[in-house]
Amino acid sequence: MKSTPCVTQTRIPAHLLLCIALGTAASGPAQAQSWKPTRPIALVVGAAPGGSIDLTARIIQKIWDDHRTVGLPVIVINKPGAGNGIAWSFLNERGGDGHAIAIGTTNLVTNPVIGSHAIGHRDVTPLAILFDDYFVLLVRPDSPVKSMADVQQRLRADAAALAIGFGPGMGAGSHTAAAVAVKSLGIDVKSARFVPYKSAGEAIAAMLGGQIDIVSATAANAPPFLSSGRLRAIGLIAPQRLTGALASVTTMKEQGFDAVFTNWRAVIGPKAMRREHIAYWEHALAAVNESEAWKKELTRNFWTANFLRGQAAKQFIEQQAEAFRALWTEIGVKKL
Repeated sequence: MKSTPCVTQTRIPAHLLLCIALGTAASGPAQAQSWKPTRPIALVVGAAPGGSIDLTARIIQKIWDDHRTVGLPVIVINKPGAGNGIAWSFLNERGGDGHAIAIGTTNLVTNPVIGSHAIGHRDVTPLAILFDDYFVLLVRPDSPVKSMADVQQRLRADAAALAIGFGPGMGAGSHTAAAVAVKSLGIDVKSARFVPYKSAGEAIAAMLGGQIDIVSATAANAPPFLSSGRLRAIGLIAPQRLTGALASVTTMKEQGFDAVFTNWRAVIGPKAMRREHIAYWEHALAAVNESEAWKKELTRNFWTANFLRGQAAKQFIEQQAEAFRALWTEIGVKKL
């Protein structure tokens, strides 16, 4: 069985989390009350509508609206392309007046490594880590591929025999997950045929249309297509099986391949962001995390809670950046 390095969530030491929490509790609310938005908020998404990144933004938008947390309209703006990089450029161009935030993904640490886009985690302001999620590999119901062993057999004969799609863009969590999976099969990842799309929705549409052979998608995207019979799951890239509609999907490890990948989702601000703006949005995101509606969405979408803010969030992303850099170096994917 091939051993594949996995990128997993890095837990911050308990004593550090306590210090950070105490510091935030002492200063956050007071600072948050010193500034409030005065016009509609742009919540920027680096993917087209239809995928889990867009879904994350719209869930946050709804919770803030339902609970009157912000008190002004929060408008989701989709800016797909360049592995979320176009969205993050737009975010920085909007300036640091506190009225623009964005969804952050693992592309923050992979984009600079593989050359998808120049903006990385040090070019934005991390506000909070929200959760971890996992990926599943899907095929059409009429595909001759029934398991990961079948994938291995096909790729051993020709590493480019199967087109593997994902979104949004090169270096996305779905791309990394697919690369980890292929590597665990003993296949040269550099020779595999990866096809990027602007969102998970577009990648799944391409799969349904017969343009690709396998799609790497977040677990949240899979249930409607599995229950309707339009797609079939061949492997879950997670440390253990999930529950609910995905309970019957076997992990890669169960099939004999050591592939585990943990993704994460965040909310970020522009690089130039004042302390009172940071405090306000950290406070607003903590309110989301504490809401019953959010907890239900975590369960519904197979997301694992991992809420961090302030220095804890920054430290988490720095640790992830080192892990991802090592992963992509070992995989051997060169800059585009």
